[in-house]
Amino acid sequence: MEKILFRKLILDISLRALIITFTIGLIVWIIQAANYLDFVIDDGHNFTIYFYYNLFNFPKIIHRILPFVFGISVFFELIKYERNNELLIFWTNGITKKKFISNLINFSIVIMFLQIMIGSFISPSSQLKAREFLKNSNMDFLPSLIKQGKFIDTVSGLTIFINEKTDKNSFKNVYIQEGNILDLTSDDNQIIYAKEGFLDNRDNKIFKLLGGKIVSTNNNRLISFEFDKIDYDLSKFGSRTIKIAKMQELPSKKIIECSISLMKGISYREEMFLCDFNSLKNINQEIYKRFIKPIYFPLLTLVCCFLLTFSKIENNFSFKTIKVFLYVFLVLVLSEILMRYIEGSQLLFILVIILPIIIYFLIYKFLISKVNYG
Repeated sequence: MEKILFRKLILDISLRALIITFTIGLIVWIIQAANYLDFVIDDGHNFTIYFYYNLFNFPKIIHRILPFVFGISVFFELIKYERNNELLIFWTNGITKKKFISNLINFSIVIMFLQIMIGSFISPSSQLKAREFLKNSNMDFLPSLIKQGKFIDTVSGLTIFINEKTDKNSFKNVYIQEGNILDLTSDDNQIIYAKEGFLDNRDNKIFKLLGGKIVSTNNNRLISFEFDKIDYDLSKFGSRTIKIAKMQELPSKKIIECSISLMKGISYREEMFLCDFNSLKNINQEIYKRFIKPIYFPLLTLVCCFLLTFSKIENNFSFKTIKVFLYVFLVLVLSEILMRYIEGSQLLFILVIILPIIIYFLIYKFLISKVNYG
């Protein structure tokens, strides 16, 4: 009977948490997706890249909102059980409040490890995968970016100006600047003017130009020549979208190794990122988000269990539930604030790690004394 009761309680909490998680997560994801439209409108990526980039960023959203969702789920589920007299079933079956709290804490520890797994492995790898889509994407949305009378500098190292757009892929008076024509020391700079131009329907990376002139630099000299027809290859250019992996996209192993090395006074550079002392604070904050912040899950559960110290028949029941809710909110705020104070100091980093553990045991001792007294 005891296992059945706790199984139902855990199932109810999990179901509520899942519903809230995916509801809030979907709302945040849609808002985020709207912001990411810049990748299509301004950076020349197609809608396939846009879709995959948003899809692989969804685990990041889940990881971000899960502490709040879990705390709220436990809080409201305990209130529901109290209002429906379902907690009385536990007490009448010989289950003590201490044992009830211990089982709920064990469940929160499972969720804590789930959060660590999401934050340490699933979320970084999915975000890195999303970055790979950008890195390997082409500029096949370029035709939609080209508008008459407007300079297009979305592509890195390239500026295009179209005086008139006569058809979907046909243009008149085309101006193309590659590099900086004023820098005579570089041989990669040139200006191309063409009376007409059009993008190849089979390959949008080929810009066919008709009747024009090219001005380029070579050995500190300007060279110009006219042409009747040339094919200008756009495939060598990429968008200005940042393609280097961010801190939250790096594998956990790499950021831990970097943190340990910097603590020892050793900096280094590798292909994915630069591990130097300027990034130590960000690295430690990322370690905190992935491994330390989930420790607050048992603490959130413990605070919610203060709902067991009073019943619905008391006159100030609503007031006390509000107080508990504020304590839950305070724990969530504390977990966020402490991350802001993480610096490169090893001592401060250790204090931030052990603080939630100390608070947990202090609150646990106080709560058990209250339920035993009650």
